[in-house]
Amino acid sequence: MFLIVHNPLSANKKSKKTTNKMVKFFKRNSIPFVLRSSLKIENFNDFLDKNTQITDILYLGGDGSINYLINHVDLEKIKQNIYLAKSGSGNDFLKSLLRIDSGSVTIGEATTNKGAYRFINGAGIGIDSLVCHFVDSDSKKGKLSYFINFFRAIIKYRRMDFTVTVDGVEHQYHKGYFVAVQNGRYFGGGMKVAPFASITDDEYVVCVAHNLNSFVVQILFMTIYFGLHRFIKKRVAFLKGKAISIKINEPYYFQTDGELVEGINEINIKKVMSREFHAFRRSHFKNSIFKKFHSK
Repeated sequence: MFLIVHNPLSANKKSKKTTNKMVKFFKRNSIPFVLRSSLKIENFNDFLDKNTQITDILYLGGDGSINYLINHVDLEKIKQNIYLAKSGSGNDFLKSLLRIDSGSVTIGEATTNKGAYRFINGAGIGIDSLVCHFVDSDSKKGKLSYFINFFRAIIKYRRMDFTVTVDGVEHQYHKGYFVAVQNGRYFGGGMKVAPFASITDDEYVVCVAHNLNSFVVQILFMTIYFGLHRFIKKRVAFLKGKAISIKINEPYYFQTDGELVEGINEINIKKVMSREFHAFRRSHFKNSIFKKFHSK
């Protein structure tokens, strides 16, 4: 039996339509399931322990919902297959997962001066985290929220110096705009910030934008959508490693998978575990899952 988990608050409360489509699909293909809201499962691990008939999980949500899953559920205790499907305004991680269909995905942890936060797609500090702050404060969230609030952030953002240490090697960057530590290729609603990143790799791709003025940074963000910023070598640095440390002089906003934390000035990042995830594809369900439940 499948457990379908949905977040009714995803995509600014517009996830109901997606959930209804999934329910109809499962019914049409006679795949047994139970539907639960993530808001009504107090302890996910306990729920699975009490419902031993559940063999597979379909988790509906965006980056924020997946981030909640990896931070509040003991994934190592879950023996069921976990499928992920889009149902939110931000789905950067799913873009990377769909490229490989399934795999053992790296989950990282950022230990900061305010606590530890796990992430599955990426973490960052600088103008991208300021954009997240504005998006969180925006009463009208949508597909263009990140793009619109980016221009608000340009006006407000004050450039800062970054000290980035990768596997023990220290790098200094001045007049910096952001440091993005990526497991997935995308951030900000589809910007290809780390074109060569792999969600199954043990090493993170670190992208640093530095020594920029407000005019050049606008050009930079336009090129990021296509991954072309990698050719601006005097302004964009790429590093790769397993242990990442970031230090700044003043506390600032910091984001993990788009989830915001305030007052951060020191960050240490490393891998904490891997977990098998599957991208939901209807064709795969029809060919494989249907046979699993109707083989007799």
